[in-house]
Amino acid sequence: MKRIVLSVAIVSLVLSAAWAQDPQPRVTLSIEEIARRAVARNLEIFKATRDVERARKDLVGEPELTDSSLSVGGGYTPQRSGQGGWYGQSSLSLRLFPQLSAGASATVEETGLFGESLSLSLKPFEPPRQSYAEQKTLDSTLVRERYLKRQTYLDGEAAALNLLIREMDRELARATEELEQRKYDLVLRRQELGEASFQDVQDQLVDLIEAREDLFDSEQRYLSDWGNLQLLFVPSEEQVAVAPLSIAELLGLVQRRRAEAEQLEIAEPVTELLENLRLELTALEAELEATSLWRPDLNLSAGVTFPYGFPDSHSLSLTLSFSPNQLNRDELEVLREDIEVKRMEIDAETYSAGLDKSLERQNIAIVEQALASAQIQAQRDEVALQEGELLYQQGRRTTLELEQLRLNLKRTRILTFQSAAEVYHVLGMYLMLFPADETAGL
Repeated sequence: MKRIVLSVAIVSLVLSAAWAQDPQPRVTLSIEEIARRAVARNLEIFKATRDVERARKDLVGEPELTDSSLSVGGGYTPQRSGQGGWYGQSSLSLRLFPQLSAGASATVEETGLFGESLSLSLKPFEPPRQSYAEQKTLDSTLVRERYLKRQTYLDGEAAALNLLIREMDRELARATEELEQRKYDLVLRRQELGEASFQDVQDQLVDLIEAREDLFDSEQRYLSDWGNLQLLFVPSEEQVAVAPLSIAELLGLVQRRRAEAEQLEIAEPVTELLENLRLELTALEAELEATSLWRPDLNLSAGVTFPYGFPDSHSLSLTLSFSPNQLNRDELEVLREDIEVKRMEIDAETYSAGLDKSLERQNIAIVEQALASAQIQAQRDEVALQEGELLYQQGRRTTLELEQLRLNLKRTRILTFQSAAEVYHVLGMYLMLFPADETAGL
């Protein structure tokens, strides 16, 4: 028993040191404020946002410029018949569009000769820039960011509510331990007066030890959940505490989320996987539409050189080539097969999302029943306490018996709060099955 008392004292000292000795300031936030701050501080969300920015730059960028080039060179040739010597040259190639390229070059020789040329190359059958892959990547990163924010919001709510429940459990455990200690002291006095046996003392001692074990466990659970809450905001220069929340206030939050869930009774559920599958199908269909069965290689080029001298300074060429590689029959067949498989995957995931919706609704019904039962028990304990207080005034109940009734009511109120928190969280998970624009609270 001394070991248990020492352990409880150590945990209490650790808790006191965590609040008193830590130089970090303490800020008290509501559940909603904690959830929003968790979203703002989450590292995974930060990474997802950065991925969105990169994907957006890739989509609106100019990949044609990566096919452009600039070269500068020079050299020396032996002089013969007044020609040769040192020379320098440069050339620039720009791909303006997938179908159009431009080029320019300049040459200067030691003898003073200077030459320039300009050229344009047109490939009318070259397909336009295929941005559907980049669009799919952007949309997928947006989906990931959105789901991360919603899940982190729910995690922040759950962490705050758990800490409130742990604090209530700790207070109940302290009050229970104090009551059992008073009962033990009373039994010892009764033993001294010959009104209680040795076995009565031992039985009460067992109850006292169990109460102190419960207090020790509640202190540990509180420390663990307090640490979990702080981890949501690292790195942080302040400690976060949860503002008190009454059962009535929590039930108001539950009712608001319950009304929101009822509006989505006939709505179509959607998961992150289902959204990504639809994006992949859209990209495949766009690729299929942009891929032709046959694409000949036609190149039309025109150029002009300087110093200008008609007609030698002009050039014009037309090239048309044929090869088996220009046929995309196999590629089209693979695309059609991929599209068919993707549609089957979408059908399977749509069914799975509908099943998740059904299971979540059943889960909501279960936790709602648990909440109703806890509320009924709390009402019964309130009536029992009122009767006990009346009997106490009549001298038919002792102080310890009245205190036990108060603890029973406190225990059922904690159970009611915990059941309401569970309903609130389960309703939040249910709302996760629907698009964010259909759920105002998430």
